[in-house]
Amino acid sequence: MKHILLSMLFCCALALHAAAQNRTITGKVISQEDGSGLIGVSVILKGTTTGVSSGPNGAFQLNAPPQGGTLVFRYIGFQTLELEIGNKTVIEATLAPDQKQLKEIVITGYGEQDRKTLTSAQTSVSSKDIENIPTASSEQLLQGRAAGVQVNANSGTPGGGIFVRVRGTSSINGSSDPLYVVDGIPIQSNDISGIGVGGGTTSPIADINPADIESMEILKDASATAIYGARAANGVVLITTKRGGNRKAKISFGSYVGLQNAPITPNDLVVDGPTYERLMNEARANNGQQPKFANPDGALNTNWSDPIFRTGIVQNYDLSVSGGNEKVHYMVSANHFDQEGILKTSNFLRNNGRVNLDFYPVDKLKVGTSVLFSRNTRQRLRNDDNISGVVPGAFAIPTNLPFYQPDGSYTKFSIFENPLAAVNETDISMETSRFLGSIYGEYEILQGLRLRSSFSLDYSGVQEDLYDNTLLNNGAGRNGFGQSVVTKDDNWIQENVLSYQFGQQDHAFNVLVGTTLQESIFDRTIATGEQFPSNEFRKIISAAVQRASSESTSWGIASLFSRVNYDYKNKYIATVNVRRDASSRFGRDNRWGTFPSVALGWVLTEEAFFKDAAPFVSNFKIRGSYGITGNQSGITNFQSLGLWQGAAYADLPGISPVQLANPNLKWETTAQTNLGIDMGFLQGKLNVTADYYIKKTSDLLLAVPLPRTTGFNTIVQNYGALENKGFELAIDAQVLNKGDFSWNTNFNIARNVNKITKLAAPFNVYNRDIFRYQEGFPLYSFYFHEQIGVNKETGNIMFADVNGDGVFDPNVDRKIVGDANPDFFGGFTNTAKYKAFDLMFFFQYSYGNDQLNWNRFFGEHGGTRDFNFMNSQLDRWQNPGDDTMVPRMTAANYAGNLRPSRFLEDGSYLRLKNISLGYTLPSEAISKIGLSSARIYVSGQNVLTFTNYTGADPELTGTASNRLTQGIEFYSLPQPKVFMGGFNISF
Repeated sequence: MKHILLSMLFCCALALHAAAQNRTITGKVISQEDGSGLIGVSVILKGTTTGVSSGPNGAFQLNAPPQGGTLVFRYIGFQTLELEIGNKTVIEATLAPDQKQLKEIVITGYGEQDRKTLTSAQTSVSSKDIENIPTASSEQLLQGRAAGVQVNANSGTPGGGIFVRVRGTSSINGSSDPLYVVDGIPIQSNDISGIGVGGGTTSPIADINPADIESMEILKDASATAIYGARAANGVVLITTKRGGNRKAKISFGSYVGLQNAPITPNDLVVDGPTYERLMNEARANNGQQPKFANPDGALNTNWSDPIFRTGIVQNYDLSVSGGNEKVHYMVSANHFDQEGILKTSNFLRNNGRVNLDFYPVDKLKVGTSVLFSRNTRQRLRNDDNISGVVPGAFAIPTNLPFYQPDGSYTKFSIFENPLAAVNETDISMETSRFLGSIYGEYEILQGLRLRSSFSLDYSGVQEDLYDNTLLNNGAGRNGFGQSVVTKDDNWIQENVLSYQFGQQDHAFNVLVGTTLQESIFDRTIATGEQFPSNEFRKIISAAVQRASSESTSWGIASLFSRVNYDYKNKYIATVNVRRDASSRFGRDNRWGTFPSVALGWVLTEEAFFKDAAPFVSNFKIRGSYGITGNQSGITNFQSLGLWQGAAYADLPGISPVQLANPNLKWETTAQTNLGIDMGFLQGKLNVTADYYIKKTSDLLLAVPLPRTTGFNTIVQNYGALENKGFELAIDAQVLNKGDFSWNTNFNIARNVNKITKLAAPFNVYNRDIFRYQEGFPLYSFYFHEQIGVNKETGNIMFADVNGDGVFDPNVDRKIVGDANPDFFGGFTNTAKYKAFDLMFFFQYSYGNDQLNWNRFFGEHGGTRDFNFMNSQLDRWQNPGDDTMVPRMTAANYAGNLRPSRFLEDGSYLRLKNISLGYTLPSEAISKIGLSSARIYVSGQNVLTFTNYTGADPELTGTASNRLTQGIEFYSLPQPKVFMGGFNISF
């Protein structure tokens, strides 16, 4: 017994000695880039299975043997680090970014993922790609930078709307704009202006300061978008703003100031006064009439463009402070953007502030908020498909007329507004106050198991005021006309997401489930007034005749969603999404829609048989996906119900029906198949991504004709189908990196083929039915009389006999002659650096799109109107043998019922969209004045355009407020050329 007790005491002593020799190592893992603590870093004792993950602020703790050892730190996006423990008990590990890995981390719906294991079609645009570009609206920054994303400015109006299509247009009546998600908040992105000033629109995305953006991710295929279900049929744009970190405060200030002017004005496109009179006399002679003007050589020559256009100033100022400590990370920013339009008095002014906060109050708990408040002011002018506008008058009013009459009044002409009056007397303002905010809480229940709950609010308040005084056509007959519109658009979203990351040996899983509740409430009040005492009184209360109306509507969505990501050895990858949405817009039996998707990927470079291809082929992944997404925007609220409105009968109140009920309405759905490859060569120096897709949209929400006996012309039904299919190619190459010189290039090209595959009946759209929607043809198809030439002997116009009856009849011999969709589009960026200098130039292009120069239709009139002539009228037939497409100036050749196809032009173009040259000041010099970085630069936008199009701008759509039209220039304002200089500094 004595020996046994001695043995036990000896063993206990050894154990206590060993325990005394073991050490508890505590430490922290931080980022070399900004000093912030890194959460989730793998910390392993080399040669063992002992390890932990760093917690909040990068803190960790583990037991180490007495003989020392080595700790291995691994984290996605950073270089692996090994540190000898020695005799230390406290260790601070600083991880350096791995540039190659950093490029592979992408934001996805409700999470993030290593691009290497990404199975979806997704394009990233970083803040470095879009910084210091003078644009009011962030979506325009995507132009030419993301394959398959078509972006066009509707006009050169400050703060104007932007046309954005991801893989084509997927709806006819419904919106085809992508869903914008800012820091996890699906935001309102539709134009909510209440006063129409023409065919142009405004951009709500202009409320966001581009300098606050960290990255933009464009989700294109169903695998990427299905997690957003009912709102994702048109693609998703994820905008992530900058946030703070565990580092000392960093103060950044940037500014640029530039000048912008019109690259072309109406005066460059119309004839002068003497030429106008000669042409009018020629037309009258050809029609057997007496000359209208006795002395054309002595005619007045008025330049209607000079007094209305200007060189506008654009200026921008950004200030931000970011940093934090172990408990709180913060980023606070402010922005002032002021853009004078190239037309006098037009302006866009934005002032906004942002606060992004992340708190770590206790272990495993994270709470935070993102708040944006923006106040914008637009001084607007009528234009774009509006004869009361500034630009229409400059095109249409003959140049032989003076600005003013002898009595000092503005010269009046036909139904057009005098351009000077339209600039000087128009008073249209739009003030927008927008609050975009969210609060969230995230708790780690178990290791890898997190619950995140958030509440978001997107509120817009818009005040619009208009006054047309008695010097304007619209105000003269009414002794002044005023209008005031107050709009409130209130959207709230509540979301809960439970996610779990786990794995065992070679298997890795990422699972999430979530719920969403969303409600949108829209209110508008409109007041108008006429008969004002004088032009000094401009508010409705001063009008002798006052009218007012109001409206209110709302809709809601309830959603359940889930996603599973799985990969085996980073080699075989699968992603499955399922989302169910219920919308208040549909009938009780059809409110719920189910939107699933599945994607598979195979990384061949992880296979043993592919190792011999390294290092030439550093990455080769094949992926494919299929999924279904939805769209509810093809109908208005309560479209499934029978609706009535108030009506008066003999001054007594009553009601009248306005809409037939259709309780069977259901979701428009888009099924998409995608096949893609991702390839990397020469250790990532050359990367290629290619995708082929087919999108089929069915159950289109369309107004279907009804027998007149019902009392209604149409009823909205699910009837119709569309198809989009195409390919995308993106190339990212490091052309040269030697010594002090580097050169990188990015190129992308895309093709989308659109076709209507099912339609109840063809229908025509817009002025003079110039767009036609018909089975077998694409959207935005132009419907004209096909002009096949001009008779060289007689000068008479010649058209195709479409129905083959041997006689041209303008009532029946019309056909689809082209469409506004491009055959190919994309962009090409080059970035070169030499020591402290950097040069970037970016080209954007579109090929094969038809552009309708509708200005020519009204200005190439052959004397049948009193309007001024376009320069193209000078190409008219005059003598036998003349070879031209512009016929002899006679009434028969320019009859009002003719729609000659010659006005449809090739709108292909190549544009030097941006070019910049910068210089980064030496750190040794700027550190003496307390700066950590400083860069100065000069840049230009819309510098050069190469095109055969004869109008002002081949990119414009002057009828953008009508979503069924595209590719038509009609009295539109071209995009300005901008040249500017600026600087960025940090403390």
